[in-house]
Amino acid sequence: MLEQIANDAVCIYKLKKEGKVTSQDISQSAYETLKALKPNTKSKIVLKPNVTIPAEPDSGIITHPDFIAGMVHYFLDTGIPKENIFVAEGGGSGPPPHGMDEHFGQGGYTEMAKKRDISLVNLNGDEKVNVSLPQAEILKNIGIARTVKDKDTTFINVPKFKTHNLAVTTLSMKNLMGTITPCDERHLCSMPKELWERANEITPNGIEFREEQLCRKLCDLSMASIPDFNIIEGIIGRDGTAFRHGKNIQTNVVIAGKNTASVDTIGTYLMGLEPTAIGYLKIAFQRGVGNINIDELDLYEINDGRLILCDDINKFVSPVPFEVLRHDKQTRDIPLNSFFSRTAQRIS
Repeated sequence: MLEQIANDAVCIYKLKKEGKVTSQDISQSAYETLKALKPNTKSKIVLKPNVTIPAEPDSGIITHPDFIAGMVHYFLDTGIPKENIFVAEGGGSGPPPHGMDEHFGQGGYTEMAKKRDISLVNLNGDEKVNVSLPQAEILKNIGIARTVKDKDTTFINVPKFKTHNLAVTTLSMKNLMGTITPCDERHLCSMPKELWERANEITPNGIEFREEQLCRKLCDLSMASIPDFNIIEGIIGRDGTAFRHGKNIQTNVVIAGKNTASVDTIGTYLMGLEPTAIGYLKIAFQRGVGNINIDELDLYEINDGRLILCDDINKFVSPVPFEVLRHDKQTRDIPLNSFFSRTAQRIS
């Protein structure tokens, strides 16, 4: 079913439950999403969550391990052997044995994988595949972990539904940073010392130079590390800085599609933010990486296990818009999407 829709189409699943969600709800949301999408897969499955820092499963900071467990359950049910299912992430700041043991342990991934007898892969020590990108603007040569580049692998990007202090939203495209190897080349938010005097300079895209540098690197990366599809775990979203500062917002949504920029466009809109005002999405559109115009995207919803055309995207929007905080925890002034903009105008 997923292969029958347009490359930039986006699908939304909504968990129909009021009140606090359970582990079973989170797992079932992943299972039902995949069951409706029916993706074609190769012999191996690699699931790449967002586990960039050690954080508890319910923190809202990492992709929930129960969501990954639901995906694993689906693939086991479709006949993929457990030894061919891998959960892979590159976080922390060093090669094995450093970098991921604490992340996986505190995040509930070690227990989840042991219970299902599947393998966790620390991408920090993965073999590098060199990718040359003459069309890139900054990252013309990138090392990508072989685990996600193997030709026999279906690579599924599973980011968390979060905002970020610099990128504004950290969804499918930014989650690919964990596939860069060696890990000391992964910190795309940094800049060469000779450029730091320009860090706060406002670019023609209306963002600070430092943010624009990150955005352009993310677009380069999206041409080197290409998932077969992306599934944003948004049962519980997280606003703020993307890390310890912010709040959790229950949105009950899962967002899926093949094109990273288009999936992130819908994800950004469902947070209550205006996608065309977001730096990395603007630049992705300018460079032909993906379409970020909501009205031009094919949008589907999962209803009673079936994929049908979505009649109204606004029914999936977060009950409150997500707030974006800077490193200093000051609020960033990010334009709201048309739904919340109209609401604000009526109130005023």
